[in-house]
Amino acid sequence: MADTSLLLQKSYTLIQQAALNDRNGQYSIALNLYTNGLEGLMSALKLEKNDRVIQTLKIKITEYFSRAEQLKEIIKKGYVAPPQMNQSCHDCVTSPSTSTSHYQPPQPVYKPTAPSAPPPSQYHPIPTNTEELILPSVPTFSPLPSVPTQTPPPFNPSATNISSSSLAKELISSKKIENGSIGNSYESLFGDRLIGCTWIKVEDPYIRTRHQIDNFVKLIELVISKCIFKDLNSGNVKLQKPSTKFKIDLTTSTESQQQEDELKLTFYQLREQISSQYNIIFSYQFSNTIHDRSIECSNGYLIKLGRGLDFYQKPINNNNGLFSQVSTFNQDLKPCLECNIDIFKK
Repeated sequence: MADTSLLLQKSYTLIQQAALNDRNGQYSIALNLYTNGLEGLMSALKLEKNDRVIQTLKIKITEYFSRAEQLKEIIKKGYVAPPQMNQSCHDCVTSPSTSTSHYQPPQPVYKPTAPSAPPPSQYHPIPTNTEELILPSVPTFSPLPSVPTQTPPPFNPSATNISSSSLAKELISSKKIENGSIGNSYESLFGDRLIGCTWIKVEDPYIRTRHQIDNFVKLIELVISKCIFKDLNSGNVKLQKPSTKFKIDLTTSTESQQQEDELKLTFYQLREQISSQYNIIFSYQFSNTIHDRSIECSNGYLIKLGRGLDFYQKPINNNNGLFSQVSTFNQDLKPCLECNIDIFKK
């Protein structure tokens, strides 16, 4: 733990401040602090050698990650902090009354005050000479709505006025990939089918391991080059956040709760990067019953992947990790497993 003690101390302070702001209703400040604290904790997780500390970090990171996701929804819906039992009523204002049946008008809504630093004894310090690790917990209360809001339906790229089962699908192309063949990159197989998309929906039960996640990132890179920065080959494109949002929805599966927790952390980091740099809205869900492997595109194309995104043979690493294998960064040079790629158009 000595290797990560300084990093944990800094992250602990950020999380402590985040929880304090969270309890005082300063949700935007709390979200920023949770995010910064999570980055430090995840960096510490990669360096930590102590199994007990690693397990504690995974549990708490999952807790903070979940709370950060809740705060995003709270901020979006304009919720405010619920009244605290020991707060006097001279600080309250009355929320607007509403005729909606599931709200109870009027309710006292306490105006959040600037958080003050808690006394040192309020939190457990991070031990420096023991294997135990104690980190702050997040608030568990549910915020009150400041005004009645209508919750928008969750993003569903497949939603149309006509049921998907009634839509005619025409087979555009079908390719059988032979075992050991090369020249089968995502771009050469279906890159042009992505042009004009505003969202894609990916179903693949095997986005779990490092190389499978790398495959998914390669797909995202293809989306960026085909749908977001369309003139990359001109050499005059500058990296700046696009004004138009692009949506990517992933459905995958896991083998255990631990694997799911680890994937949540990975997807959290991925989502933050592609959102801030490329204005990509990335959502995901886990399903124990998913079997199909496909990419559904907003422009009407449906790409059926016989083996999912992971149809490349595993590289034989015989250099003791001293350098990356040839074909690591060029999918066209990767030998493939036998599979079929079918493309339909609605």
